[in-house]
Amino acid sequence: MKSKVTNRNSPTAAGFSDRIAEITRVLASSRRVLVASHEDPDGDAVGSQLAFASYLRHLGKEVFLVCANAIPEKYLFLPGAKDIPHAESLGEGFAVDTAVVLDCPVVDRTGTAARFLDSGVRIVNVDHHQDNSEFGEVAWVNTGASSVGEMVFEFFQQVGYPVSAETAWQLYTAILTDTGRFRFSSTTRRTMEIAGLLIEAGADPQKICDKVYYAKPSSTMKLEGMVLSSVEFHDNDRICFITMTREMLTQSGAHESEGEGLADFAMHGRDVRAGALLKEINDGRTKVSLRSRDSIDVAALAATLGGGGHGNASGCTMLMPLAQARQELLRLIREVVRG
Repeated sequence: MKSKVTNRNSPTAAGFSDRIAEITRVLASSRRVLVASHEDPDGDAVGSQLAFASYLRHLGKEVFLVCANAIPEKYLFLPGAKDIPHAESLGEGFAVDTAVVLDCPVVDRTGTAARFLDSGVRIVNVDHHQDNSEFGEVAWVNTGASSVGEMVFEFFQQVGYPVSAETAWQLYTAILTDTGRFRFSSTTRRTMEIAGLLIEAGADPQKICDKVYYAKPSSTMKLEGMVLSSVEFHDNDRICFITMTREMLTQSGAHESEGEGLADFAMHGRDVRAGALLKEINDGRTKVSLRSRDSIDVAALAATLGGGGHGNASGCTMLMPLAQARQELLRLIREVVRG
């Protein structure tokens, strides 16, 4: 039986213990477990995957991590990140009995890893997105959590799994990045308490912040400069677009994964209410990362385009080339901003 619970921050909220019990029940009878997250992985995806994998190995499970895209270089300092294989590197005969899917509102967000999640695989769905589809045998969805990293920590606390220094680095990175360095509205008192506990367990906040935000290769800085030079403002500076083209990637020598996090620059303008990073894809599609402030809900906009996410941070893929996508997105986002 599928089940879902939405908690508001407190680990003692109604239904929390039930979901933990259901997850441990499924994992107890598993043998080969896949740990997956979404394509275009961010810090929350990578850190949570690595941390949960450590718990599963503690249980004596045969654990397989997988990613649909390259792990961004800035997260490769995390213990184990360099060893996460690409989904396409796993053979056709690869199979598991259970999968833990983290930070994905729908199965398709796992990208090419979705091919391993057939009807014979039991799925544990752990997520904090408001548009989660409740897939899986167990769906634990906490829209009040700042990140899946925060949820994984609460899970470890509940089951009595001690957080090692290695795991503390992984979870601190997950929370740090998904809260925008603790500045998003999803950051709560409990979020900060957990961050403190992770520091006590061995996470180094200065080194982690430096690795993620201040130790960029020259290719990333060149790409950032090109993307920022594309900035355009609309509607009295209330809307901001920035663009990443294939030519920018070629000229900077950057990999597409080095563009992770650039969407936040669209919100740096003082008067900006909503912004977007538009990324040109080779096959005539355009990936869009949407950002907004306060009550402006870009998740609803993303949903109309086949995407989703959080109210102030969402994404989608538009089935049209960059120039056309920019024009259509501006029309749609104007409607949202003007209310």
